[in-house]
Parts: sequence; C-alpha cells; structure tokens
Amino acid sequence: MKTVSSTLKRMAVPVLAVSLAVPAFATPAAAATPGSTALRLFGMVVLSARSGVANHVTASTSTGRVILTDSTGIALGPGCVRLTATSVDCGSVAGTSRLSIGLGDLDDSFDGTSVSLPTLVDAGTGSDTVATGSGNDTIGVSGDSPAVDTVSCDGGSDVVFADPGDSVAADCETRS
Repeated sequence: MKTVSSTLKRMAVPVLAVSLAVPAFATPAAAATPGSTALRLFGMVVLSARSGVANHVTASTSTGRVILTDSTGIALGPGCVRLTATSVDCGSVAGTSRLSIGLGDLDDSFDGTSVSLPTLVDAGTGSDTVATGSGNDTIGVSGDSPAVDTVSCDGGSDVVFADPGDSVAADCETRS
C-alpha cells in the first residue's frame, strides 16, 4: 500500500468516503462489470477505480462539461450521466471545484492534460502513468517501490509524492 503525506491523506478522506458509498448508487450489473465509478458530489467530480482492473482514464472538458472516460468502463454515481459504456458527463466545469481520481492497484494511467481544474490523483500501486493539466494538482505515486511511476504536471502549482526511482517531469514544481 502506498504511503502518502498527511496532506494527501486529508484531501483523500472525502474521496474515500464517497468511494465507499458508490456501490449503493450503481446497479448490481453495472457495478460488477465496469472498471471504475464516477460521481459528482458537492462540486467535486470523483472517479474511483475497482480493485483488480488496469484502468486507463482520461478527463476532458468538452463544451464546458467535465467528461471522464475509462477504457474498462464506468458505472454511474449521482450527478453524472452516461455518454457511452466507457464515458460519462459529470456536469458543468463552472460548478466544479476539484477533480479527484483514485486509480487503485495494477498498472494504470490517467491523462488530464486538457483539464485546468485542480486535480487530486492517488495512483495506487503498480507502475502508473499520470499526466495532469494546468490546475494546482496533487499527485500521489509513492510507496510502491520497486514499481516505477511516470508523472508530468503541465501548468499550475503542483505537488508530487513519489519514490526515488519514479520519473517526475521538471514541470512538477514540488516533489516530496
């Protein structure tokens, strides 16, 4: 299990609480198949990956809307509507305070390079690839050595919690 700073843990508590509640909102058939669940709660858009799935998640802001895509499929939580089996619309960018992504175990990827929202990413275990956009982002990829994670941050003021062997781009302002 990854070890992260107390700052990341404090920020992740609402995400953990929401991810524990997600199965109550998804139908039994939908909860068993998709690799993740997306929901919108109190202005925060959350994606929580299912254990045992190698997730490949993309976030974008198409026509002023927050769009999440996971190649392994997405179950719906409250506040999001289905676009396809692998893509959901989680509402207006204007009313979104933060994007929170929990990738879980295995070798996952997250591409949020086209999003300017503040983003919190907990990459979980495995060799993960994380790329965030121009928001003030917090990324946790530490605690899973010898797995090697790759992180790039784009603009904003970003903080990355990484292991010594991880590859963290120079555009990530703070590395812990």
